[in-house]
Amino acid sequence: MFPLRNRQTRGQGMYQNDELLDLIAQRLKAMAEPTRMKILNLLKNREFSVGEIAEQLGLKHGTASANLNALHKAGLVSFRKDGTRALYRISSDMVFKVCHAVCETLKEEFEEKAKLTQVMPSRGK
Repeated sequence: MFPLRNRQTRGQGMYQNDELLDLIAQRLKAMAEPTRMKILNLLKNREFSVGEIAEQLGLKHGTASANLNALHKAGLVSFRKDGTRALYRISSDMVFKVCHAVCETLKEEFEEKAKLTQVMPSRGK
């Protein structure tokens, strides 16, 4: 789908191929929009049509369609035809692995901040 050329970035990082970095950035960028995250969350249990997604999330049909197109272009969702309508689904469990990793990191950060708040005396009065 995306041929990788041998352009290498400088440095000793884990990901040294520019096109691989571009693909990673494209997927993360597609996931970084709140409406798209809501769509991905909705699709975690079953397939939905554009109209069903729009209705469930209170979106205009065109807005749902544009966001699904961005998610599809990034390889995060796929679809199959059912008569005249397209049914969308998550392409890979990778979506949930990324979300889980981010959620766990945020949880740890919030817990650490809560501990610091309890230990440090409050300033002011």
